Amino acid sequence: MKLDELTSDARYLLSQMYKEYLQNRSKGKNKRDAMAFGSEFEIHDNIMPEWSQADTRETINELSRGNLLDVRFGNGKALYVYLSTNAIVLIEHKFKDQLKDVIDYATKIKSLII
Repeated sequence: MKLDELTSDARYLLSQMYKEYLQNRSKGKNKRDAMAFGSEFEIHDNIMPEWSQADTRETINELSRGNLLDVRFGNGKALYVYLSTNAIVLIEHKFKDQLKDVIDYATKIKSLII
């Protein structure tokens, strides 16, 4: 999957999650812990509070279908969400682990979301 095959919402959420992943790695978190984002509710509250819970869930589902998030579901909810290795590779190739470039990209995508 390529970034341009995703909706603007999915690209934005993915870039925000990758930004957080890089920040957690720079703080010394191990890779697996840095890839873990908790439930869809934690993602909504901590990363995407401006979105509705339903939009957050649907965007997580889109990224999961594209193998960019590893998600464990229960009762129709995303209970455990991890940034996938596929997502990290995809974004690393685009941004070369440059946090500033990821932030700039997220800002551009956010301007496209109405």
